[in-house]
Amino acid sequence: MSKPIRRTAAAVAAAVAAALALGIGSAVWATSSASAAPVTTATRATGAAHSASTASDQLFPPVCTAGDLAVWVSHDAMSGAAGTWYYPLEFTNTSDQTCRTWGWPGVSATNANGKQFGDAAARNGLYSAAWVNIAPGATAHALLGYGAAEVSTSGCKPQNAALLKVFAPNTKDASHAFFDLPVCTVGGKHRYLSVSVITPGTNI
Repeated sequence: MSKPIRRTAAAVAAAVAAALALGIGSAVWATSSASAAPVTTATRATGAAHSASTASDQLFPPVCTAGDLAVWVSHDAMSGAAGTWYYPLEFTNTSDQTCRTWGWPGVSATNANGKQFGDAAARNGLYSAAWVNIAPGATAHALLGYGAAEVSTSGCKPQNAALLKVFAPNTKDASHAFFDLPVCTVGGKHRYLSVSVITPGTNI
C-alpha cells in the first residue's frame, strides 16, 4: 500500500463514524483529513467586554481548516441525467469547536500517489456563496458534478482515479476522499468535474 493511501486510510475511521452518526446507510466513498488538534475552551468570565467578545466569537467563528473537516462522497446519493452525475461532497466538522467556511472548494481527481488527472473542477454557479457555520459533528456540503459523457469522448484518455484532492475554501492544506471513477487524464478542453459553493446541511 502506498504512503498516500496509508495516510488516507488512517483518517477514514473518523469520517465513517461521522457518517454512521448521521444515520447514513448508503455506500460512502470515505473520507480523510488531518486530525484536529485539541482546542482549549475558554472559561466563562464576567464583564461587558467579555460578553461582547463571546457574542462576536459565536457570530464569527474561526475559518475551517483541513484539520477541522472530514471530506467524503456518498456514492448512493448520486443523481443526474444527460451524461452528468451529481454527488454530494460532504464536509463534517470533526473538531470540538464551530468553524465557518465560504465559497467553492478546490477539487481535483488524482491517482494513489497524488498525481492529478486532467483539470481541476470548474466552479458551478448554481448557488450564491455565503458564510456557512459548521458546528462540531455537523455537516455541510457542496455539489460535485461528474461528466460521464465527457469522460467517454475522444481524446480524454480516461483512467480510473483513486482519490479526490479537496481544498476547503480559503485553505492551503488538502483533505482526500476515495473516488474510483474513470476520469480524463488530458486537460484543456476536457472539463469533467464541477463543484458548487458549500451550503448548510447534508445532501443525502
